[in-house]
Amino acid sequence: MNTITAIEPRNKRNKSYELALDDGRTFCVDEEVVVKHGLKPGMLINEEQLREWIWEADIRAACDLALHYLGFRMRTRKQLYDYLKRKGFNEPVIEEVICKMEEYRFLDDEEYALRWIQSRKLSQPSGRRKIAYELMNKGIARDVLETALDTVTQEEEEELACQLAEKYYAKYSNLPGKE
Repeated sequence: MNTITAIEPRNKRNKSYELALDDGRTFCVDEEVVVKHGLKPGMLINEEQLREWIWEADIRAACDLALHYLGFRMRTRKQLYDYLKRKGFNEPVIEEVICKMEEYRFLDDEEYALRWIQSRKLSQPSGRRKIAYELMNKGIARDVLETALDTVTQEEEEELACQLAEKYYAKYSNLPGKE
């Protein structure tokens, strides 16, 4: 059993606190954890409670970062995983946060793939192979990729190829020939 010797505000912006224990260890926990469990100096805690509070604080911090990251535009599961890994979170925390984001429908690889293909059709026309390559690099699973690519018909792809050929023909038709 350990005793909490102090609870000091660590960062007012993200509302985190530093817990100091009688054995000299310090831990960062979220304000919600402090309030939820009624933490105060002099309180006795065991290692299991401490691990649980640190887990809650890590999940909360990772969720906040994930929501901020997903707030700018849609992302894939792999992109969010890589982002949270770069921020220093461990595997179980990342998986928990990804599951939460999928549960809340903030993260959906199928929807991402369909929107990516739609965007490519409108702004940067590309063939099925290039789109598939781009989506695979973004971490889209092959089965999801195949389903999404079924929305691109052979006729659409041929039409895009003809438009591209006409564009380049007009661009380069005025060049002098080789002599």
